[in-house]
Amino acid sequence: MEWLFLDLNSYFASVEQQERPELRGRPIGIVPLITENTCCIAASYEAKAYGVKTGVNVAEAKLLCPHIELVEARPKLYVEYHHRIVEAVNSCIPVTSVMSVDEMACKLMGRERALPNATTLALDIKQSLRTVGATLRCSVGLAPNRYLSKIASDLCKPDGLTAFLLRDLPQALYCLKLSDLVGVGRAMEKRIHGNGITTVEQLCQLSPEQMRRIWNSVLGERLWHWLRGADFHSPEFKRKSLGKQHVLPPKYRTREQALFVALKLLHVSAANLRKLKMWAGGIGAVVEFLKKRPARFDGEGVEVPAWKAHMRIHECRDTVILQGYLTKLWDSCPAQEPLQVGIWLFNLVPDELHTLSLFEDDEKRHRISTVVDELNQRYGQNAVYFGGIHSVLDSAPTRISFTSIPDLDDF
Repeated sequence: MEWLFLDLNSYFASVEQQERPELRGRPIGIVPLITENTCCIAASYEAKAYGVKTGVNVAEAKLLCPHIELVEARPKLYVEYHHRIVEAVNSCIPVTSVMSVDEMACKLMGRERALPNATTLALDIKQSLRTVGATLRCSVGLAPNRYLSKIASDLCKPDGLTAFLLRDLPQALYCLKLSDLVGVGRAMEKRIHGNGITTVEQLCQLSPEQMRRIWNSVLGERLWHWLRGADFHSPEFKRKSLGKQHVLPPKYRTREQALFVALKLLHVSAANLRKLKMWAGGIGAVVEFLKKRPARFDGEGVEVPAWKAHMRIHECRDTVILQGYLTKLWDSCPAQEPLQVGIWLFNLVPDELHTLSLFEDDEKRHRISTVVDELNQRYGQNAVYFGGIHSVLDSAPTRISFTSIPDLDDF
């Protein structure tokens, strides 16, 4: 064994059941806000028993499980528990990589690599997790590389422990479905099927070159080696974009209010851009509208399902300047009832590659934004903000994404 991968089971729901004992043993769904026009971002195992999965919309969840209780998400609480969980795992073995708020990987060293010792270590971690919360459970995967340890952690939930031994690979994987492989989603599975491959066993019989052709990328060749236990990681790629999106509560479902919410999302994203010491070379916005007709329509004055626009800009990370660009984009947004709004900044470059501005006013604006960041960091989120977002301060609270964990100062 080389890696131990820990996957917390129904994490958000388990934390809520820990904090609220009356929810224990009951089917609950975690939602971004209490409204019919959203989806469950997590579900307890009691709800999963009825077929309620992550991403299921509220209406469908209620059909599957009429007595499900919807609980509004508390992201700050989940991040607080995350740090306590990392500390508990570190008391047993150092955490090598935090993959997400509910996943982490640990590199095994020396005697820890022996299967009996790795198994004991996994059980110790499970017991340490109970000291953080009695309702918290995790599945653990043991394998020769991090990729396979992630797959192993997914196979036996909740509270499972699965190991892949190097001597058994790749044959030990033949019983899996293609969709069990990390990185094989619906589109990728369809492409694999298009090449006449329907099982993991058939996939493993391909050559590295054939795998590369199917994936149309070197990732296919890497996957060939990972499935056989090779221990190496993909090279780290620098972030190329960042952004935020938010489902609008009913009171903000007008074109004007949606713009204010988009501006708040932009303010948060610009602050994150400065925290990352990066600059944006482009800005975009997207709005999804409430669907009142079953078909897609085009043409002036006719409803469309979504609007999207973007533009390239001079490298920038100043909130006020970015706000001007977003307002300009918004001029082409249709006057329909919005359901969800999002913004993104792209073509990111780090400080060391940024081209300095020729205009002194730009530098002054950047310094103002930096001072605002420092004040908010010292006195709390939104201690200082631009007046344009005053009416929507309670909207678009900080959320937890799949790829990053917010700082507690962000809440």
